[in-house]
Amino acid sequence: MADNKVVIKINYDKKHSGINTEPQTVTVWHIRRILVAALALVLIVIVLFSWFGGADEDTDTQIDTTEKVQQFNTTDAEIVERQEPAVIEKPVPAIVPKESAHSESVKKIDTVKKPAAIILDRKVIRASLNSEPKDDEPGEPIKSPLRVIPNQSQEVFYFSEIKNMKGKALFHRWSRNGQIVHQKQLDMKDKITKVWSSKTLSAKDKGEWQVQLTDKKGKVYSEVNFSVNPE
Repeated sequence: MADNKVVIKINYDKKHSGINTEPQTVTVWHIRRILVAALALVLIVIVLFSWFGGADEDTDTQIDTTEKVQQFNTTDAEIVERQEPAVIEKPVPAIVPKESAHSESVKKIDTVKKPAAIILDRKVIRASLNSEPKDDEPGEPIKSPLRVIPNQSQEVFYFSEIKNMKGKALFHRWSRNGQIVHQKQLDMKDKITKVWSSKTLSAKDKGEWQVQLTDKKGKVYSEVNFSVNPE
């Protein structure tokens, strides 16, 4: 029996024996397959994103629903307590009884001013309009306006305490409505001298009064102004 043999003969040109006869690798790109694979990858990413994103939305929705249910179940008393502002109680004003006519008149008398003497020179230590002096000191201050009861009179005193005027003569000059009605000379006998003069006033002496401490040349050392009004 004869052997079945296949004999392959390869002819090559001996003249070009220097040419490299080793096989070469050729890369062929299948663009269509690459595009299909990329599209499939994109679809997978979209599906995954939609899946996980949808789960988050469901969670948020569940939380919002729970909050609405809790608000719905809140009692009316709690809602009113949250909505209504705090009420501030205002103090109730005290009821003041009406004053009688007598108390009103007394109040007016108490609010009259005590005329303060104006000291115009440092040599004057004190000056004031008062009632009768006691123990070589001025009495109670006189209030202005001085209210004089008809058919009665009141004596007022102008007190002055002076220093460093020993041996000199000063004057207390009493004026009514700008006119001098009384003047008294004061002799300074000591280094510090306390002096005063007085004027008896009645209802007929109504007007604006002024008392001044002056010297012979008319220099004013102190003064006080007050009013006289009949009751």
